This record gives sequence, structure tokens and C-alpha cells, in this order.
Amino acid sequence: MSSTVRRHVMGIIAVLLLTAAAVLLLGVPLGLDKNLATMYGSICLRAGLTLGAAWLAFRQIQTLIACCSPRLLLTLVLGGMIVIVRPKTLPIIALLVAVVLVLEVLGWMLKPLRSSGKPPKR
Repeated sequence: MSSTVRRHVMGIIAVLLLTAAAVLLLGVPLGLDKNLATMYGSICLRAGLTLGAAWLAFRQIQTLIACCSPRLLLTLVLGGMIVIVRPKTLPIIALLVAVVLVLEVLGWMLKPLRSSGKPPKR
């Protein structure tokens, strides 16, 4: 699947989730409790808004993924999830992300240069 198709699918899913949120929050469907409808509606609203924001920033996300190493991206994603669940852990998570970032930069700086197969110029 190409990146434009993925972006379009992401946008369609975001619109569907936002539509479901509007239906659940504005008018309770038959056979569903009001509290459950509110809960499912808020879940759909948050997921739809998140996918919509990712749809808008899709090209920037692709650039970020191409520039960063998988370890750094994994640290950022897991750290963000932990901070969302437990906001008081922000200083610890920020320190861990900073350490991983410094180690990535040091690893990049200390990596030997690739030889191009040509003899060095004198």
C-alpha cells in the first residue's frame, strides 16, 4: 500500500470515528445506556481527533520516522504513553528520553565512516 493510500484510509477512519462520536454523544441509540453511549462516544471522539491530527501531519511523521532510529522512536512512544497514564512521571521519562537521545547522537558521531571504494585524494 502506498503512502497516499494509507493517508486517505487514515482520514476516512478519522471521519468515521468522529461521525460515530457525534451520533453517540448527541443522540443515544436505542438499546444503549446513556452512560455507555457517553463513554463510547468520548472514546471515538479522542481516537478520531488523534487520527485526524496524524492525517494532517502525515508527511512530517514520515520525515520523523526516516530521520530517527527505531530505539529513539520506541522510547518516545512508550514514554508518551506512560506520561499520559501517569503524569507525575514526566521528569523521569524526560530524563530517560534525553539519555537515549544523547546515546544516539554519540553512537552516530562515533560510527566509522563508510568507504566509497575510491582511493583517498591527496
